Amino acid sequence: MGSKILLFIKSFPLAFLLLLVPAFGLNLDGVLLLSFKYSIVSDPSFALGNWDYSDATPCLWAGVTCADVENSGTMLRVVSLILPNSKLVGTVPEDLGLIQHLRTLDLSSNYLNGTLPSSLFKASELQVLSLSNNAFFGGLHDFIPGPKNLKLLNLSDNGLSGNIPQSLVQNSSVVSLKNNYFSGPIPSGLQSVEFLDLSSNLLNGSLPLDFGGVNLRYLNLSSNNISGQVPVEFASRIPHNSIIDLSFNDLSGQIPELTPLLNQGTASYAGNAGLCGKPIQKPCTVPSTLSIAPNTTSSTSAAPAIAAIPLTVDPSHDSPGAAAHEARNPPQHHIKPVAIAGIAVGNLAGIGVLALVFLFIYQKGKKTNAESRAKSISTTANEYIFKKDPEPAVVIAEPRNRPVWPCLTITNGEETSDATSSDTDDNNGNYMIDDQPENRHQHNELFENERSLVMIDGEIELDLETLLKASAYVISSTTSSSIVYKAVIRDGTAFAVRRIGETGVKKLKDFANHIKAIAKLRHQNLVQIKGFYCGVDEKLVIYEYISNGSLASVHHRNTGSSPYNLPLEARLKIAKGVARGLTYVHEKKHVHGDIKPSNILLTPDLEPIISDFGLHWLIYGKQSHGTRRHVLARHFGSMRSTSTHHDLHNQVVNTNPYITTLGFVGCTSPYHAPESLQNLKPSPKWDVYSFGILLLELLTGKVFLNRELNQWTSGSVAEDPTRVLRMADVSLKGDMAGREDAMLELFKLGFSCASLIPHKRPSMKEALHVLEKSTCSSAY
Repeated sequence: MGSKILLFIKSFPLAFLLLLVPAFGLNLDGVLLLSFKYSIVSDPSFALGNWDYSDATPCLWAGVTCADVENSGTMLRVVSLILPNSKLVGTVPEDLGLIQHLRTLDLSSNYLNGTLPSSLFKASELQVLSLSNNAFFGGLHDFIPGPKNLKLLNLSDNGLSGNIPQSLVQNSSVVSLKNNYFSGPIPSGLQSVEFLDLSSNLLNGSLPLDFGGVNLRYLNLSSNNISGQVPVEFASRIPHNSIIDLSFNDLSGQIPELTPLLNQGTASYAGNAGLCGKPIQKPCTVPSTLSIAPNTTSSTSAAPAIAAIPLTVDPSHDSPGAAAHEARNPPQHHIKPVAIAGIAVGNLAGIGVLALVFLFIYQKGKKTNAESRAKSISTTANEYIFKKDPEPAVVIAEPRNRPVWPCLTITNGEETSDATSSDTDDNNGNYMIDDQPENRHQHNELFENERSLVMIDGEIELDLETLLKASAYVISSTTSSSIVYKAVIRDGTAFAVRRIGETGVKKLKDFANHIKAIAKLRHQNLVQIKGFYCGVDEKLVIYEYISNGSLASVHHRNTGSSPYNLPLEARLKIAKGVARGLTYVHEKKHVHGDIKPSNILLTPDLEPIISDFGLHWLIYGKQSHGTRRHVLARHFGSMRSTSTHHDLHNQVVNTNPYITTLGFVGCTSPYHAPESLQNLKPSPKWDVYSFGILLLELLTGKVFLNRELNQWTSGSVAEDPTRVLRMADVSLKGDMAGREDAMLELFKLGFSCASLIPHKRPSMKEALHVLEKSTCSSAY
């Protein structure tokens, strides 16, 4: 009976709970606390187990402290709620901030999510607010005046964003907002703060002149986007013995020689390439000339830094009379007009000789290039028209007596989409080279001025002429700015060549440096970059060609009830290979950001090869994340809240092994971490989430959506193992015999990696360790 009453109460708001006050004697503080209990969806450690609505007082409840408060009569009032590390899953209701005399609230290191209620920042007596290490998101409320009695504010290690309200932190002594996604300027006028940690956010702008900090003992602004110089005013009021960390920002200029800045080690300024000065033992560049002439007419001006020294010393100048005469009649030095004319004629003659030498070299080089182009054109006299073959995803080149490879001026080809490689595409239109004179002129100018094919590894010798002669087959075309060809050169060697048209990387040097940086990452489970071509209008990236398709194409090559008709050992081999590749990427301090089946290529022996690493930056540039949030806002929850397993597996899926949907943009894929839809700073945890969804798909044959993941955690495996095993792919039932415990461990790993709370996910190294220890298969 009691359980039915409790279930009935949960369905009603606070107004109903208030009716219980006279019935059961529970005071208002207890009723407000019960609203928090009913907002908790999971309490595996029974931290709230003794919170009972029939109790006369909440003062004996776990985590609750009461005290005798002035003007409260004989009734004890709730003054603190302390439940850290209690494994609570749920949200924090507005009612919790309405507890009149609440002074301490510590719910750190739980699994709480949602936005922070505004009532917490209006609580007049609240002194300590610690909600760190949870999954709260959204912005902070700006109240004027701010909470007057709040002395400790710890909201670190969450997903909070937006600006930091000055009114919220100006009266606090200890403020920690590290490891969030706060942006905007650094708050100023902080007179009371003693400990301030704003590290690992997205703060930008410059260091404030009116920062304050007269009581400051610790300041950490590291790992943000703060730019500009370190102004003298910023540190002028900071105590000499304070600890200051400004590392890994975009600061520049000379560090002022103030005691609080001089007392810091070089590590406090690391990651700011433009900084110089005494604290980091890096001298600043001294200008060769004075930018402003000294004001000699001002009586208060300082003496010039550099004094004029006479070339010769006249003995007569030793006498005072001589000095006085010199002062009255300063010597005049004149150059004769004939000498001036001679100097001018000599300079002009020298310039003329240099001009003739440069002109000769230029004409010589131009003649050589013309001969080379003529020879090249004579040996490549055939032009190709590209027609679609009846076979899917293949475009065949047919000779028509024109130049080769339309990768630089394709017109119709730039309008293609996923349908290019679809079996149902019956459009027989041609992909023609643009014959407009203006485009031909730009094409020739590109080849003459910016022609640069670079082979990186040195294992294969390939020049641009050989590449342009190669038979080219379009194997994917998802956007106008990214088309992939299979290029087969004369000796039969195949490459995958990605053509990138319009790109966010404006400088060819930046493009080349990025490609070279990616190419340095060598691992057996990462696709290898063989070379690249840099042009003004478009660029080519040359990869090794993987011939066995992708993980996404397995479903379409086989029939049956399962998307992956692969034995358990093969699936584990794929999972381990992906985990090894991602572990290597993360160890090198990179993030892939777009792990999904279509980006997992397969060799003939089913060894997985991760592709499309670094592609997003190449196409959209470094600043693309700035617009990403606005794009994602339109799609947030669209697929995640409406699609079903059936919907996902019956969508038109492009199974080409080199296709990409450029998952950073649009980002409605279930393989992307939920926080990537809101946060701009890439994290390795994004890849861990994608790997978790991929592993669960390998085990079940289905794609998990985040609303389903709410029902499952790594702890669910131990609570209901039978139900978990029933989710396994039906085609794996035979392979599972005698391996049930090992399968449960794999499910546990999948749910752990796909946790909706980023900091609860393991690292890829930890995930790989679990896979390596798995007893499901020892062959891989």
